[in-house]
Amino acid sequence: MLVVALITMGMAPVQAASPAKITINWEYKNFAEKVELFEAKGYPRLWETKSVKTVAELPIAGRLEAASFTLDPGARKRFVLVMRNDGNKPLYFFAAPHQTHPVEHSLGFKFKCLCVNHAFTVGPKEVWYRVVELQLAEGFVGDALTVTHTIIGIDAARAKEFSQPVGGTDN
Repeated sequence: MLVVALITMGMAPVQAASPAKITINWEYKNFAEKVELFEAKGYPRLWETKSVKTVAELPIAGRLEAASFTLDPGARKRFVLVMRNDGNKPLYFFAAPHQTHPVEHSLGFKFKCLCVNHAFTVGPKEVWYRVVELQLAEGFVGDALTVTHTIIGIDAARAKEFSQPVGGTDN
């Protein structure tokens, strides 16, 4: 019925793209370390956020090269964000809400990520990680979507005010 209504109005029905290339980009403000993306090993708990001493302790498989992957409409992908602190002082940061490009492809896209109004800490000589998930609705339309987060460095006092409990749970 909807297709008939669209055609009679002179509009062609929109077809879902399959698959879409998803690219995750990062910008940094007052922050020198970089976020890396990895395939999840097994099926770790969504939003699990921890710091560990060695890379071997991470729930990761292979690295997501070029921070991109393809995803079909109706599918979801769970992966792991990783940041290393090789220094002797803790690092404090938060992520500003993500931006998408092209914006018209953002309908039907959901990213359970790290821009959740929390500050994060990476201890000295530790490796921090967060398990995230990106979903495309069945009706997602588009062949590519770029998602950009800005990581912003902050001081210890501000981090304490906005920090989340160890173990990382969000509602």
